[in-house]
Amino acid sequence: MLSILIPVYNFNVTDLVHELNNQAVASNIPFEIILLDDASTDEFRKINRNLIHEKNIRYIEEKNNIGRSKIRNKLARLASYPYLLFMDCDSRISSPDFITTYLKYCKEDVVVYGGRIYSKNRPDDSGLLLRWKHGKSREEFTASERTRSPNKSFMTNNFLISLNLFNKIMFNEDMEGYGHEDTLFGYELKKNNIGILHIDNPLVHIGLESNSVFLSKTRESIRNLRIIFNQNGYEKLLVEDVKLLGYYQFFRKTGLDFLARFLFRIAEKLLLRNLTGRHPNLLVFDMFKLGYLCTLN
Repeated sequence: MLSILIPVYNFNVTDLVHELNNQAVASNIPFEIILLDDASTDEFRKINRNLIHEKNIRYIEEKNNIGRSKIRNKLARLASYPYLLFMDCDSRISSPDFITTYLKYCKEDVVVYGGRIYSKNRPDDSGLLLRWKHGKSREEFTASERTRSPNKSFMTNNFLISLNLFNKIMFNEDMEGYGHEDTLFGYELKKNNIGILHIDNPLVHIGLESNSVFLSKTRESIRNLRIIFNQNGYEKLLVEDVKLLGYYQFFRKTGLDFLARFLFRIAEKLLLRNLTGRHPNLLVFDMFKLGYLCTLN
């Protein structure tokens, strides 16, 4: 019935997998858990290899890093069952009914997003504040809040999809590295008139990146966004779900992109000083993203 698919990269997934396995066994369904390691370091591979011999679990390693889109497509090709539950490896189960909640929707061609939450407690380490603050403000929403903009609120960290639907859409493998593969996947769903059902069945995101790593990934994701823009232009269905592209479109039309590039080059160090400090401001983060996108012209 259910293939639980987890791309793994530099994270100990032992606790997550044991909890998933226990819940799935208790639900008395045919299932499998497939872990595909995307060229993690030896430190994490040694830990996660202990899962190889456990029942219901398949652990596979890639020799070279193939990226977030390709690895998800490969996981789907490896799946044995008609429903796929994709999860990020740096997650924690928040409910003893996590699996049974999703099983209610394994009845038809469906896309269901369960959500993402973060720890209520502010990190003691100021070097993790930007990622936590961004997650709490921009990613942690209830199902009713997400339903107002169903495609905009979609992320790939925790979603159920039928294999039949997935094979019609798949992840765009032009998206290499980090970021916006979920944007493009949600956009393809929207173009094909495939709705997203939002439910309250979140995973806790526990893999907070440092401020510097998160900013590096942000740059990478914006380069991917530029690829999406190059492929699709100012497609209305896309721009209405990606606020950054909406602002970029306005700046381009009014000629302000030149000014934004100029100001970004002058102010970049000041922006970074705030974003890596003890009181990162998300408005400053938005200015950083827009300025960086404008420099990619």
